[in-house]
Amino acid sequence: MSDIETSPPRVRSPRIVVDGIIANRNLIRKRGGVVAVAMSASLALVGLILVALPGSLFGMVGYLILVIALPVLSIAGVPAVSTFASYTIATLASAAIWFALGQVSAIRATRRAVAGWPEWAREFRPLAIGVAIGAVMALALSGIVLGAL
Repeated sequence: MSDIETSPPRVRSPRIVVDGIIANRNLIRKRGGVVAVAMSASLALVGLILVALPGSLFGMVGYLILVIALPVLSIAGVPAVSTFASYTIATLASAAIWFALGQVSAIRATRRAVAGWPEWAREFRPLAIGVAIGAVMALALSGIVLGAL
């Protein structure tokens, strides 16, 4: 018997190219939710800056942007109940929502053979628009119920 017949078959592990298709798909699957939360946090920062500026128009637009970035804000009772706990609950719950939407978008985008961040954005955009419209409608409904509108 020769060495070729007795040696176990060599199993090749697939090499992942650093910026290849598989590495990019794995990156999107790992970071899709984190990117969505980061986008929401940056939008909330813009809203906070606008709320801090003087003028009622800046305050209105800033609060509207905050409601879009933190959709649970009106459910937590803000601004009627402005406690640290309500802001904390709204922030954590909103981050969980955005993370879940980002992960769902990542899973849906990486079903295709070649997936990148543009495909993730294409999947994420309708979900984000739906959440934004729902948050603004909840704010308007609470304004109607409270008699502000």
